[in-house]
This record gives sequence, C-alpha cells and structure tokens, in this order.
Amino acid sequence: MMKDNDKNILLAAGGTGGHLYGAESLASELSLEGYNTFLFTDKRVGNLVKGFAQDNVKEIFSDTFTNKSFYKWPFVAFKILLGFISSLILIKKINPKAVVGFGGYPTIPVILAAKLCGSKIIIHEQNIILGRANKLLVKLADIITLGFDNTIGVPKNYRKKTFFSGNPIRRDILKYQSPYEAFNEKDKFNLVIFGGSQGASFFSKTIPPSLCMLSDKKKSFLKVFHQVRPEEVEGVKNFYNSKNINAQVSNFFDNLPVLLNSSHLIISRSGASTVSEISAIKRPAILIPFPDSIDSDQKLNALNLQDTGQVVVCDQKDVDSEWFFKKINELIDSPNTLKEMIKITNSKVYNDGAQNITKLIKSFEVKVEN
Repeated sequence: MMKDNDKNILLAAGGTGGHLYGAESLASELSLEGYNTFLFTDKRVGNLVKGFAQDNVKEIFSDTFTNKSFYKWPFVAFKILLGFISSLILIKKINPKAVVGFGGYPTIPVILAAKLCGSKIIIHEQNIILGRANKLLVKLADIITLGFDNTIGVPKNYRKKTFFSGNPIRRDILKYQSPYEAFNEKDKFNLVIFGGSQGASFFSKTIPPSLCMLSDKKKSFLKVFHQVRPEEVEGVKNFYNSKNINAQVSNFFDNLPVLLNSSHLIISRSGASTVSEISAIKRPAILIPFPDSIDSDQKLNALNLQDTGQVVVCDQKDVDSEWFFKKINELIDSPNTLKEMIKITNSKVYNDGAQNITKLIKSFEVKVEN
C-alpha cells in the first residue's frame, strides 16, 4: 500500500503548448492510477493547461541565457536562483514520489531542487533532438524517456538508462479520433491552420491572401479554422469576411482536438507535440518549421514525419502566398492524394507515451545504471 506522499507526482515543463501538452497527457493518465499531480511551470502558462487542480499549478521563476546580452546574465542567474529556492521549499512540502521534466528552461531550477531533495527524476525529451535544458539535466536523471525512437544527442554513457516511451498524446486528441474521410464537393473542405500555442504571424500574413486566389467554386466549400496571435484576430477576421471566405479566427480554440480530427488538411508549425498528435490522429498536413527553433528541432521533427509520406514539409524561406495557393489548390483537387498521405506504413510516433511513462513511475523497479 502506497504512503500518501507516494501518490504525489511533480511535473515540470516550460510554459508553452509544446511542453505543457505532454505534461497534461501524463497527468491525465496518472490520475487514473490514483496519483495527485502537481505542475511547476512559468508565467506563459495562461489557459494552455488543463487536468491540474488550480492549487497544484505553481509558477516558478526562471530564465534562459540563450540570446541574452552578457550584461543581463546576472539577472538571469538571479531568477534561476529564486526558482531553485522556491522549488526547494515546495518540493519539500509536496514530497513527490517522482519528478518528471518535460523540457524548457523553467525545468532547470525544479530538477536541481528535486535532485537535492533526493527525488526520483525522469527527464522526457519530446523532440527528435535532445533540447538544451535536457542536455544540462540528463546527468541528474534516473530515467530518460524519449518521444522518438531515433532521438539525436543522447550521450552514449547515459543510454543504459534511456527508454523509448513515445510522446504522451493529450487524451482529448485521442478521444475524438475518427477515420479520415476523403473530401467531396457536397461537403465542406475543413482547413485547420495553427502555429502552435502562440499562433504564427507568418501564417496570418501569407495564408489568407493565398486562399483568395482559389476559384469561387473552391472558396464556396472551403471552411477555415485559423488560430492567430491575439493582436491579429480582428485584422485576419476582417480580411476573410471581406473576401467572403468562411472562416473562424481565434487566438485559441478550446475545441482544437475536435477540429484536428475533423480536418481534411492541417497547416502548422512542427513542434514535437504537434507532430506527434498529427501522426497519432493520421491527418495529412503541411508543416512549415519555425526557422528560429533552437538546434533546428522543428525541422528535424517535420522531416522525421515526412519520411512516412503523411506530411509536406517546406522551409519558411521558400514559402509565400503563391506557394500556399498552388499547394492547397493542388490538394483540394486531389482528395485521393490526401487520403493516400495518411496510409502510414512506417509510423515513428506512438499513442501510448503517457501509459509507458506511468508504468515507469509506478514500478521504478527498472535498474538504472549511471
């Protein structure tokens, strides 16, 4: 029988959807096993996370040295120190059975504090390349779990404690999963556009004009769901209205899992959670990796999925409204091509990441060698 503190699990993640959605998925799975889950993240969390009791979500001071001028480094170090001290106090109070880090700079002070407290530590890498925060933290981990079976950058001397788990997929994404239905002109062509949890200004500038180039007939059966940044909502919405394009524009869709599962085509960035979810629900997509992602992780994620034939990948520097028009027009004209894209024969992403990590947490009987 578990002691009370053995039911407490602490999850640490950066405050963006890419990190938080994996934590949310694992929290849902852990709750089914009777665990209490706590989330330590940063102020960017906003309305992105569900599945945690409000009192169990704590914002932790942190910062990154990346792209910061040298004169700002003392301020960064001070924030990390504050985050470490507050994490230390909270971890001693929670006394978790295990701490799971999902990457992002806010995990650094949390994992450091957890190690000092003697907690069991799991580091999960969602991308196909080991992130910078995780590179710093892997030596503190008891177990390293991977979202992809071909992850790059894990040091050889840590591979004995490395396990391929797959990325945790949000329960809502799988809840609404359904077989892909090819488009026919009697119905609407559902086009879902989003740039990750914060939207993508590049998509806001290039895709609406590209849809205007479609024929009147194609525009008549087009239904667009476009996630944009908060400051762009009115402008993009007015543009679509002025061109008589049926579009819903928002900075956040609460029903995104439903929209993704009912889409005929998705256009998106290629963060780890996005790539994993698109693969899991088997929907065709155009992926434009964020060009400034650290270590080109988004491009590597996208190319990994492109190998299955499910997605079209193109660098942002090679894309404009004309390119989007030609590609979207071509795919609307070829519903069978879209259907063929989701007949994956060599999927590298699996749906049971949350269950696999939960098994490790439950047992911790796996021999971990340093």
